[in-house]
Amino acid sequence: MSADMCEEHEERLKLYCESDQLPICLVCGMSRDHKTHNVIPINEAFENYKDKLSVTLERVELQVGEASLFLQHTNDKIQHIKEQADDLEHQVSSEFDLLREFLREEEQCIKESLREKKEGKLDQLEKALTQATEQIGQLETRAEELRLKLQEEESPEQLKGFKDFIRGAESLFEPPLEGSVDLHSGDIMGPLQYSTWRKMHSVLQPAMTAVTLDPDTAYPRLCVSPCRSSVWVGDIQPNLPDNPERFTRYNIVLGYEAFSAGRHYWEVEVGSKTAWGLGVATASVNRKEVISLCPDDGFWTMGRRGDPPDGGDGVGEYEACTDAEECALHPPRAPRRVGVYLDYAGGQVSFYDAADMSHLFSFRGARFTEPVYPYFNPWPIMHGRNRQPLTIVTPSC
Repeated sequence: MSADMCEEHEERLKLYCESDQLPICLVCGMSRDHKTHNVIPINEAFENYKDKLSVTLERVELQVGEASLFLQHTNDKIQHIKEQADDLEHQVSSEFDLLREFLREEEQCIKESLREKKEGKLDQLEKALTQATEQIGQLETRAEELRLKLQEEESPEQLKGFKDFIRGAESLFEPPLEGSVDLHSGDIMGPLQYSTWRKMHSVLQPAMTAVTLDPDTAYPRLCVSPCRSSVWVGDIQPNLPDNPERFTRYNIVLGYEAFSAGRHYWEVEVGSKTAWGLGVATASVNRKEVISLCPDDGFWTMGRRGDPPDGGDGVGEYEACTDAEECALHPPRAPRRVGVYLDYAGGQVSFYDAADMSHLFSFRGARFTEPVYPYFNPWPIMHGRNRQPLTIVTPSC
């Protein structure tokens, strides 16, 4: 039987039951089985079929395009990650090569010093041995002379010059100066690792940067210590000049040092403060009007904004100010000392918990076109709290 014939009624299949999704004949279409179903001519069904296939094909082709684009983007990301990892691995190797080379040279220098001390001590002792050997030879000769005298027959002649002979024979052994046998390990060892670590500052990149505060930029309520390393909130100082450098709307003070090249790192003691802000700011930031503390306005900052919610035992609210929005941060513990890292040419500003150098947040891809200054914000006193200062940690060497 032909494929377009109804098996039951041997009639041509001219209808299509949309409910059962089956081609049927005219007799089937009038039967009770299909009486309540949506039945249409089979030609119309073919048209609908082709239309829906076309629409579905378009959707699938779009999805194939989207999937292909996703694959391309994902492969690009994979390649980017690999290249970035290779670059970072190379940088890490270079950094540690510098440290290893320094340590090798320092080790060789210390060992050379030890060899010189050893050779000096041994040379002194060898000379003492030579002198002692010479004296032994002289004493043995004198002893032999005395034994021969004892064996001579007694005669008055022996007594001539007796005292002078005895006096000459009684020259005692004089130990040569051999010096100390102590190599003075304190000169070589002592706090060896610590002394080496101090010397390593010559190769550390970056070493701890010496940063101070610039009182001329400080908001009038801020107090800067005489050594310019601490800042805290106090009373308004009414007689301060409203110079162009001074911030007059926010509790901000900038560092005195401007950075326009290189890599720099400094640390700030935040202690138990419940609010603070740190980072960098460009020289041209607006100091008199309303601003955001984001890169769009020349600030790359992060900070703490308050106590844990409901006074709990958490670490409080931390955030970084990005151009898009404030980015909430969730450090595992409240940092008491924060490290700020600036790579000017690389366009990077990063923050670390200085206790273990765990990473807190990084701004990347910045394009600095002017000098930047360290940024400090002790924030206001809130409910009688947050009076503690921000204190720059002075480099130890």
